[in-house]
Amino acid sequence: MPEAISEYVPQLAHSEESTRRVRRARHAWGLALACAAGLVGLIVGAPLLKAAGFQATAEGVYRGFGLVCHQMSERSFHVAGEPLAVCARCFGLYVGALAGVAVYPLVRSLMRRDFPARAWLLAAAVPTTLDFALGFFGVWENTHASRLLTALPLGVALAFCAVPGLVDLSLSTLREFLRPGLPREGRGGSLPS
Repeated sequence: MPEAISEYVPQLAHSEESTRRVRRARHAWGLALACAAGLVGLIVGAPLLKAAGFQATAEGVYRGFGLVCHQMSERSFHVAGEPLAVCARCFGLYVGALAGVAVYPLVRSLMRRDFPARAWLLAAAVPTTLDFALGFFGVWENTHASRLLTALPLGVALAFCAVPGLVDLSLSTLREFLRPGLPREGRGGSLPS
């Protein structure tokens, strides 16, 4: 006769270590979400600051984003009569990245530290590349809306590449970080060579 079960053993028991790792992954994702939201907030906030009379603060934001964007006023959305801190295409990248970070845990486990296939990133770059090229060669006149909408998928794809790296970094020990050749236990994937 089989022996009676004397104790319930849950099938999905989490060790203290795995719980700690999940918490660190969530913190990394939360930090990425806060940074992405902060950047979008600064982009939209710069013209509001300028319109409210906070010239020096607004100029600091514009200068910071000027390092990565041409900031042509005629290619930018305007708020309160002032251009956003980046052009329409860059704004699409930032908004897409914010959306990508926000939906990431709904699509992929935060514990997955492997990067999505590069084909996804390349496919996401096609719309904005076409929009730019068709406008550059005079085939059609791209608009603020076309620049924004075609950059959104690329922003989302970039977020899907950045989040696993940030999670991996948050789960790495200082020793692993300083000596990248060490094997890592429990990795969901590895970085390309």
